[in-house]
Amino acid sequence: MAKDVVIPMEAHNVKDPVPPSEEAIKAGKQAYLQDCALCHGADGHGYTNLGRHMFPPAMDLTSPHVQHWTDADLYWIIQNGISLTGMPSWSSSISSTDTWKIAQFIHALPRLDAEEASAASAKTLLPSTSRQKLIAYGRTLYRQEGCFMCHQLDGQGGKVGPDLTHEGKRGRTDAWLIGHFKDPSAYSRGSIMPAFKNLTDRQLQALTTFLQSQKGTNK
Repeated sequence: MAKDVVIPMEAHNVKDPVPPSEEAIKAGKQAYLQDCALCHGADGHGYTNLGRHMFPPAMDLTSPHVQHWTDADLYWIIQNGISLTGMPSWSSSISSTDTWKIAQFIHALPRLDAEEASAASAKTLLPSTSRQKLIAYGRTLYRQEGCFMCHQLDGQGGKVGPDLTHEGKRGRTDAWLIGHFKDPSAYSRGSIMPAFKNLTDRQLQALTTFLQSQKGTNK
């Protein structure tokens, strides 16, 4: 509601200067994953630990409420932020052109979600390609779920939890890691890590595959 109220009337009439295209959407996705996925999630649903615990929570960008906004509305929100919410102004770090592309990507999210679901059900990926995609997706989830705030990876991150740089050499099974994500204290006595109940089985597998690939040699 706050976002609807604060967007100036003149902002609605601004025309998106970036011609709509798949190339623009792809570029918008890259910018989105770098700066927006931490709170809103790679898929835009906002089911991240950080996003869910904001007040108010990070918005689901695939929702009808968000999708009814124009590219110009989204541009204004991203550039200016919204006071008294977790949405900051990105004008100093995201260029005007990239902001328009992010707006196009956000509007494409419902379609992209449907296409991804259809591709997953068809099971057309080759095993080697599937593993590389899982690792890449797991890396994104590692960032968006805020794992780096408590764990170190290749010398970067917090020190609250164990260093994960050599996680792939510890001999833990995928089943153990997935179970630990779902109920940390049941697997590690006294663990203060939150349960990742917001992640789907596919997301848990992707995060696990990414961590299993960490053997101290990744850059």
